[in-house]
Amino acid sequence: MGTQFSHMRKTLLALALTMGAVASTAGPAEAAGVPAVRGAADVSGYARDGFRPQFIPDAGLPYNDSALAPRVDPNPHDEHGVRLFQYNGQTYDHPVAQAQWGLSNLRTYLANRDRLFLDRAVAQAQRNIDRRVESRAAWWYPYEFDFPRCAQMPVIHAPWFSAMAQGQLLSLFTRLAAVTGEQKWRQAADRTFASLLLPPQTGLPWASWVDDAGHLWFEEYPLTPGVTGERVLNGHIFALYGVYDYWRHTSDQRAAALFDGAATTLRRHVPTTFRAPQWASRYSIGCPSSYAGYHPVHIGQLLKTYEMTRAPVFAAMADLFREDYPAPAVSGTVIFSGGAHVGYRFSSAGAVLEQKSLTLSRQSQANADQRVRILGRGIYYRITNGALAGFLIPETPGERYLLGAVVRHTYTPQRTLSFGPGTYTAHMYGPGWQVTESKTFTFPRSSAAPFGATAWVNGTMSYQITAGVYAGYWLPAADGLTPAT
Repeated sequence: MGTQFSHMRKTLLALALTMGAVASTAGPAEAAGVPAVRGAADVSGYARDGFRPQFIPDAGLPYNDSALAPRVDPNPHDEHGVRLFQYNGQTYDHPVAQAQWGLSNLRTYLANRDRLFLDRAVAQAQRNIDRRVESRAAWWYPYEFDFPRCAQMPVIHAPWFSAMAQGQLLSLFTRLAAVTGEQKWRQAADRTFASLLLPPQTGLPWASWVDDAGHLWFEEYPLTPGVTGERVLNGHIFALYGVYDYWRHTSDQRAAALFDGAATTLRRHVPTTFRAPQWASRYSIGCPSSYAGYHPVHIGQLLKTYEMTRAPVFAAMADLFREDYPAPAVSGTVIFSGGAHVGYRFSSAGAVLEQKSLTLSRQSQANADQRVRILGRGIYYRITNGALAGFLIPETPGERYLLGAVVRHTYTPQRTLSFGPGTYTAHMYGPGWQVTESKTFTFPRSSAAPFGATAWVNGTMSYQITAGVYAGYWLPAADGLTPAT
């Protein structure tokens, strides 16, 4: 365990060092051939670290890794198939819900060419065009219900607008333009993108702002008078996806500039503001509580940002979040070495409520249904059978470990692992995750190799090497091994 925590500290230090890079500030440049917003200056003066959007194939685009849409919508919807939202006994249009349902249906249409799904995607998009509010030559999509948030943040009153809705509808409009070739969807994409260019103006809709530190935010819950925002992590990144989609379809350099600014904000804030070391990440700056349900969303978004930028700093952030609070719903077989073991029951605050000892004369095994972080402690397995059923036991490589490769991260493109001079041993595993072959190699000088995935393999964080002397092997984390950040 000491080696793995040392590895995490080194990664965090590398992230801190990369954040110190010299940044530029700029506003987005106007693209030829794309309508500009008239009578309003673009949002400007935000920090830019030089993150350039990179091309991703259709299959790898945000939202395209979700399940296909069912033919029958199990959620509330109207006679046109438009997704609806029930809240406080009333039914409303919900721009984000409709955008997400539209994207899901469009993806399903591209997979099976069933016109029903394209028509349903179009219905979601058309509903929002029909409901739009036009302001400063941009299109906005209102929420018509008041929405309370955490105790320290005020209720946001209808009608209100959200960068998350603007960004997800921008993705839907842009993809419909690409699939159908219809100008109406390109116009909707242009007008929606224009909304993310605009700075705040009291009394008018806005979604983008620059904080006092010069960081650009796509604001999920904008409030005026006075520019205030909750700065929600997932909403900021979902809006970033929309900007990426628009750039990919249009090559608009204003979109590239916004993308750079929004990614720079992530680079500066995720490791310090949103990370909760050894716990689930924080939801927002305004509501800084940790939410286990949003934590895997953040991890997936950071991995997708790595794909969109090819900047390994974002993959490293995702890895840190995974180490802090891995997905608990992991089941399998736990191997116990011969010797003494102790199972625990904890309070929600991490205090020991009960413990039970077990001594084994030889190696044994039991089933587990969770691999979970205990507050203020390490990683534990919840045992479901045998003498320690119902108890949590600490993960300890070589003594108590879950068979297999769990909480795997796969990287597109592959990343680079640096080797310091020294000797390292990697392993190949059979179907039952028993070691079938080991390979030891001594590097007389520094070297490097690509890796395509990481996971906890039999309780030890490991790299899946894809080329070189260890190609096809899992290499356990060790001093001297450093992934590029």
